[in-house]
Amino acid sequence: MRLKIKPRDYQVEAAEWALRHKGAVVVMPTGSGKTLIAILWAKKLMESGEAKRVIFLEPSRILVEQVASYINKVLGIKALPIHGKYPKAKRRNLWVEAKIAVATPETALSDHEIIASLGYNAVVVDECHHTTGKDAYAEFMKKMKFDRRLGLSAHIPRAREPEITRYIGPIRRWSWNDERIKKYVPPWIGEIYEAELNSDEKQVLERLEDIRLDLSGRERGLVNLAIRWFVRDGALALKESIEKETRLSAILSPIRPLLEKPGVRPAHKLEALIRVLQDHDFNKAIVFVDRVVIARYLEKTLSRYGSVAIYGKAKMKEDVRKVLRKAHSEKTKVIISTSAGEEGLDLPMADLLVIWSNVASPLRFIQRHGRILRLTGRKGLKFVAYIVTPDTPDMDSLVDSLEFAKKIGIDIPVDEDVLERLWRRTTRDKILSILEGRPMPSEWIAEAIGWPYDMVNRALKKIMERGEIIYIYTHLGKIYAVTSDIEILYEDYQEYLSPNKELQGKVKYTVQKTSRSISGAYDKVFFKLKKILDKYGRIDRLLFVFEIPLPIGSLKLVNLNYTFTIFDEKTLRLVCDNAFSVEQFYKYIQGVRNE
Repeated sequence: MRLKIKPRDYQVEAAEWALRHKGAVVVMPTGSGKTLIAILWAKKLMESGEAKRVIFLEPSRILVEQVASYINKVLGIKALPIHGKYPKAKRRNLWVEAKIAVATPETALSDHEIIASLGYNAVVVDECHHTTGKDAYAEFMKKMKFDRRLGLSAHIPRAREPEITRYIGPIRRWSWNDERIKKYVPPWIGEIYEAELNSDEKQVLERLEDIRLDLSGRERGLVNLAIRWFVRDGALALKESIEKETRLSAILSPIRPLLEKPGVRPAHKLEALIRVLQDHDFNKAIVFVDRVVIARYLEKTLSRYGSVAIYGKAKMKEDVRKVLRKAHSEKTKVIISTSAGEEGLDLPMADLLVIWSNVASPLRFIQRHGRILRLTGRKGLKFVAYIVTPDTPDMDSLVDSLEFAKKIGIDIPVDEDVLERLWRRTTRDKILSILEGRPMPSEWIAEAIGWPYDMVNRALKKIMERGEIIYIYTHLGKIYAVTSDIEILYEDYQEYLSPNKELQGKVKYTVQKTSRSISGAYDKVFFKLKKILDKYGRIDRLLFVFEIPLPIGSLKLVNLNYTFTIFDEKTLRLVCDNAFSVEQFYKYIQGVRNE
């Protein structure tokens, strides 16, 4: 077996590291060539006799076909694509014939007994971040005992690491900033295109929000989904959802007449998308949407660009290979894709990525960008255009994704001042406006804005991470305020900011994910925390613990948890004043309970 492509040094390094372990997981930026690492790994194992047969797991039929073709091209061995399109009898023959098989996890799980009987003893788990919980990836790996295992992913959330390590092996990461890799990620520019709702569409949104306020539990959650579909994808997506006879359809029956108004567009982001296409001199564009109905609509609407839609699974009317050939054709300028194309769709000449449906999932955000951040023969910049509906949850999802990407070190070329302006168009900015000069509990905020209580709390958590909102404990519970209104808190809630400086307490502080404790009276605690603040420039969390004497002679343990980020001494002083006023706060609460 002879490779027909020369691997890069970091690809060789990764393959050799993986070969030193029975199981290993390589985490490397999209576009860096992880499939070639897997081919190197499989080649060595087959040449040494350690692997009799190798199976590659890919998350979609499209990728199964694509990776099989790539292995044939690079290694000169016929890798057989195996997926649900073929009946089980045909699949059995393919499993028998193949030395390297490429399959979806669902198909592999269905055929696991055949696979085990044929001696497949090495597996490549592509997009291995799926190998958790009840996912077909995880169920397959539970049932099979492979001698050698290799996982590949662009990003594995920390919470998923234990399961992935258990099923596959130890994880090693290659940074986005590695100079050897960075040069294969082309320059790109991120641009924001806003798609405003018109007056009729705003009326639909307002009616949806009114309906949500009257509901609770699962029904409220369903309306939240409907709002997301409307502002993220468009009226066409919402119409499709409520045409089916479901509980959601019954709940949203008052919306139907509003959706039929002439002013309500099928897809309110279409004009912005056309603007994006007109603004750029591109060779090929990929447009990511979430709903199949939108993908089909755009395919028809953008036919002048030779458009093709990829939406995977049983919904594809054409053969997958035919669709991929059309996508690669020079005549096809625009590809519209649902999540079927997020993980590994190889379009090396794509130089324009358009995000139609913004998703809060950092994993999906990264995968989508991997479809454009690849080295190509085409010189010049590449562009990512985000189409967003301002002042709605759609903007929240975009901002969350951009901030997360920056946090983990991905160089997102969106200026900080642009990000700040985007923040001011999120739904969370409504909370800041309501609180300006008027500190209040979260229940009052929810009532003032007309949002569900749980939605307000989630928004507050996000704003507190930025250090823009703080709170203190009072007889009303937590009173929230914008950071600039500390003086108002001292004026309105003086009794809860009058510390007992003799009281002994213990505080656990968290900075940069490291936690330590301090014990003592007010002055000792405050000045030690101030040193920490001066050293690091921030304190991420404070947990105070006090023992409060009760009238019956026993002690009551009271915890006060401050989860917002503290950036300055004034805020730190406020927190300490509030915490060491705990006796006043607790006695008042006890008095109310005993009445």
